[in-house]
Amino acid sequence: MLATKRRRKLTQMIILFSYIFNISIVTTIVNVFISYSPQDTNLLEFEIGAGLTAINILLLIGLNKSTRIRKVFDNIAIKIATRVEKKRINPISVYDYYGSTVIAEVKILQLNNKITKINIEKLKEEFNIQLLVIKRGNETISEIEPDVLIEKNDVLLVFGNLKQIKKLFKMRK
Repeated sequence: MLATKRRRKLTQMIILFSYIFNISIVTTIVNVFISYSPQDTNLLEFEIGAGLTAINILLLIGLNKSTRIRKVFDNIAIKIATRVEKKRINPISVYDYYGSTVIAEVKILQLNNKITKINIEKLKEEFNIQLLVIKRGNETISEIEPDVLIEKNDVLLVFGNLKQIKKLFKMRK
């Protein structure tokens, strides 16, 4: 899903780089064949250009088929995402928008008095946020009792106004 701003930016960057990459390959191929003329005595340049183009195409096909190289790039992306995630306090991932309200997932990494003292009824009354599901370790709590308190490392699925969700769960370092 492209619901979060970070995912949209990442997708835009990937699309931009793929366009640039495709344009550079096509222009290289076109320039190699346009620059060749039968009257030109320098056939060596054409052969070098055609050879480099063929090597590039074979390299791209080989890299695309190689699962080992793909795993290396996936691991690099996972490490970068993990570092970014650690810097965020109580990260909020938006799943879907419904006007000004959203369905979002909030990972509770740090607690403060405002969050620990809040219960389900207070969430609805004061912040107009509905708590849908709590994931606590391997346990998923879908039938939430009014006296259930939010704990550290809980993952909350909430429905409400995005500004209110950010106001309640986002904290400064």
